[in-house]
Amino acid sequence: MRSRKIRPGCRRPGNLLYSLILLSIMVLFNGCTGKGDLRFNPPADGSEFDISGKLSLTEIVETDLAGSLRPVLGTVSDFTKFKVSCGGVTASVSKDGSFSLKDVPFSQTMIIRAEANKLALMRRVTEDELFYSDLSKLEMNLQTTAEALIYQQGELLKKNLTPADIRAREYTDQVTAIVTAIKLMMQLPKTAVTKTVLDLPAVTGPAKTAATNILERELTLRDANSILRHILTRKDLDMLQVYISPSFGNDWDSASTWNDAMAHFEELFAGFSFEDLSWRVVDTEFLPDSKARIRTEVKFKLRNLASEQIVREKTYMFDAIWRKEGTFWKVFRNMPYRDTHPTQIGADARWGEISAAHHELQAALAVEKLDVFASRISQTFGNDFDVTSTRNDLLVTAQSRFNAMDVKIAEYSIDSIEFNGLDKAQVHCRANVRVISLIPGIDIDSGPIKAVVEWRKEDGFWKIARNLPYRFNHPTK
Repeated sequence: MRSRKIRPGCRRPGNLLYSLILLSIMVLFNGCTGKGDLRFNPPADGSEFDISGKLSLTEIVETDLAGSLRPVLGTVSDFTKFKVSCGGVTASVSKDGSFSLKDVPFSQTMIIRAEANKLALMRRVTEDELFYSDLSKLEMNLQTTAEALIYQQGELLKKNLTPADIRAREYTDQVTAIVTAIKLMMQLPKTAVTKTVLDLPAVTGPAKTAATNILERELTLRDANSILRHILTRKDLDMLQVYISPSFGNDWDSASTWNDAMAHFEELFAGFSFEDLSWRVVDTEFLPDSKARIRTEVKFKLRNLASEQIVREKTYMFDAIWRKEGTFWKVFRNMPYRDTHPTQIGADARWGEISAAHHELQAALAVEKLDVFASRISQTFGNDFDVTSTRNDLLVTAQSRFNAMDVKIAEYSIDSIEFNGLDKAQVHCRANVRVISLIPGIDIDSGPIKAVVEWRKEDGFWKIARNLPYRFNHPTK
């Protein structure tokens, strides 16, 4: 069935009511920023966590602020006077600054605090860190303290500022100003500090100013990513049209456009269903011009509706660029959607060139076009595992197979690519080839093959240079 052409922003006639409902949902999910909105917050959890790490304080301090008997300006070399606490759990600190907290109860507003008399350090631990990160090597320093102070001031302003919100490039100077203020306050005599250095107006003032200025953006983007997951599960093409920018494209595929993506998903929704779909935001970085880099992990199984069989199981890790267009965040660049698109982060135009070459080779083998196949093999081709492997031997073997066999299945996929400079690449790939031998008419299956094939760019074209298994006695791993 031929795909219908779709234009960015088009709507089917007669769906006015649906469009109004859709608009209302988008405003709620993509436009709200205050507390009490409809974000996909998980329910409170009763879990407990073991948290450990190290205090790092290399700056000059007035040592009597930490309870020393003699006031001296110097660095802290012994952290045993510090106590660390979080969620009602308290622990001592080792001389080198190491600490360990056992069975800390879950909290969506978790902050670790270390105090020694009038010195204090802080670190916020986010929900994502609790469930997805290593909690055994957390560092507490002046930078984490400044970020935690901003978060606390944001709470007072009824703002939920995430680390990505606070670390956005346009706020770097304001965060640095807080760090500088803490450094200066740590050099005051203890008589000038009533509670701790973090409670002084010279510190709380800049923290409040920063919290006031910093925009809540990450939670809105996380919500938009959650909505994308639901869109795929529900196969809602109309909603998908809104969340993909009309200017959408991929660095690794020049054919990727809004129309191409919509046509692909329309066909996908008609014949398949997404199952066991997870969509996790791993990291967020805000960029100039109302853009954000969202490192995303997507896992899913694809079921064929006709055969009811799982035909694809994939994990994608990619750095999608989102852009705020009007009042909505939309996917602007670098979201893989075709089976030939990369499953690894950092893919660029070179990845797309090699992927296209793989696709070209696959098509050439399927229709037995030796000249196309030969154009992608380096003149200096060889194999580490077979000294008799040469370009000529490879092509002679391919021609003999074409004469004696017909290709039934020729499947190739790229797992990852490691680039070495601009003209070399190690391609981690998988393959499976099944042929029918014309005499005596039986199938021959290569079985699953895993290889690390070296490609080189020669005269402007990527070619296979080394370690391609092509004989039945060649290694399959």
